Amino acid sequence: MRQTFTIATLKSAVFAVVALSGPGMTGHLRADDQIDKKVVEIVKKTGELYKNAKSFHADGTFVSKVENGDAKREINVKGVYDVERPNRLSLRTQLEGKSDSGPDIIADGKKLSVHAKGRKEYIQEDTPENLGEIGLKLLQFGPAMTGMLFANVLGDDPAGLLMDGVNSCSYVGKDKVDGTPVDRMKFSQDQFDWELWVAAEGKPYVLRMIRIGEGPGGKITTTETYKNWKLDGAIPQETFKFSAPKDAKKVDDFESGESK
Repeated sequence: MRQTFTIATLKSAVFAVVALSGPGMTGHLRADDQIDKKVVEIVKKTGELYKNAKSFHADGTFVSKVENGDAKREINVKGVYDVERPNRLSLRTQLEGKSDSGPDIIADGKKLSVHAKGRKEYIQEDTPENLGEIGLKLLQFGPAMTGMLFANVLGDDPAGLLMDGVNSCSYVGKDKVDGTPVDRMKFSQDQFDWELWVAAEGKPYVLRMIRIGEGPGGKITTTETYKNWKLDGAIPQETFKFSAPKDAKKVDDFESGESK
């Protein structure tokens, strides 16, 4: 990771980004008897779906509940993801329903632009050559801002990334997300636990993930929900275009705010 994209104003709410990152970030040996084969098979099919897609779109909501003793806070983010291989991505967010707040992350194949709208600042660097590296950039904001799903499914082996670091997993049973039948599964890793809801009929889209972790600032539970999935559809090229607002300042990083 060449630069830090952490938004200073969100540090109090989104704590310990590295410790609270998603699956695929903590290599760990596990006992095979703790790994449910049915879960592995579902995750494998889900991974193949995203791995083989040339493009995909989804609307997401990320709701994070932060608890630190008696202090409680909720963070609500809406995000629209558009992805096109080999290295184009657009994530446009709204924090607490405000179109002028929250990060926008745009990779047009040449430049990667990150716009911290609330700070009126943006960073630009060369776009990584593949989506997997772009996914690592997403993790720098933490699950509360970008979710943890896309950081994993953008890699060359989505199923492997999702299962990497998992100590145990189990199949919970059939459930529903917004009326759609799903398979619900639970996972445990060293730093956190998480759950996955995958469509049980038709294509195995991920419809919901929940991640529960502890950090220096307390406990954070992030629920990310996805809908309107579209795979291999045409995406207008202007979707991947970033135009810096006139009142936005180009900086080296969001911590210092120093201009280039």
